[in-house]
Amino acid sequence: MKIDVELSVYVVRNKDGQYFRAKGYGGYGDTWVDEISKCKIYPKIGSARRTVTWFSNHFPKYGIPDLVELKISEGFILDETSRVQKSQDKKKREELNNEIWRAEQKLKKAEEEIREVEKKKAELNEAREKLEALKNQK
Repeated sequence: MKIDVELSVYVVRNKDGQYFRAKGYGGYGDTWVDEISKCKIYPKIGSARRTVTWFSNHFPKYGIPDLVELKISEGFILDETSRVQKSQDKKKREELNNEIWRAEQKLKKAEEEIREVEKKKAELNEAREKLEALKNQK
């Protein structure tokens, strides 16, 4: 579904026609890229102006970068219901599988405890028989 919008976003371009790419703290890679799809997009003009000012102050020999305004005039609504439903179904299956696994583990533990109790019960009966045998020898 198509919707009409009026939106302005901004990018910073140097004198060589390359666009600014934010790398973040400790980032790596090129600061300037050729493809506009890889560049940093600023939703507000103030942030873009800050970048232009910073580069012109720190690297004056390269000149003042250009501030490019991009006008977006149409948008499209993407139907995400099937993707979200698939994700929710997967999560439900995983939760069910986790519950099944926990129930199986609980059952195994209970069976092991029963075996231990039966073993102790057998030891108790054996000790009683030995005690009775000793008492009868008196």
